[in-house]
Amino acid sequence: MWSTLLGKKKKKPERAKPTRTVKQAFGPPLTDDEKSGNLTVLERDLNERAACPAARNQVYIRSLVTGNGTTPPRIALKCTFRKDAGMEPEVFYEHIRDVCCSDPEKCEAYRQFKDRAGL
Repeated sequence: MWSTLLGKKKKKPERAKPTRTVKQAFGPPLTDDEKSGNLTVLERDLNERAACPAARNQVYIRSLVTGNGTTPPRIALKCTFRKDAGMEPEVFYEHIRDVCCSDPEKCEAYRQFKDRAGL
């Protein structure tokens, strides 16, 4: 109140990051395995099979809280290699199954990590 009388106006705080829509944050569509399978068994299996060191024991079941409820649960992974490489860190079931658990050499972030580490 006093600041209004004295002529000083409060500045609005600036947002650090632009907000994402629910659809953008949700990621790609659910796969048939995620729709019909037991996600806990799927998560456990992927954690055991992970060939990439960034994926070992990092796969989790993810569901987002929205204004209308929650999104369907799905398999996800926040990859530290991708984050360090400046890529979107979150990957989902198909990428985890096809790249992280099968052939990490397909992943650009993994190759950059190996180059930095001298492996």
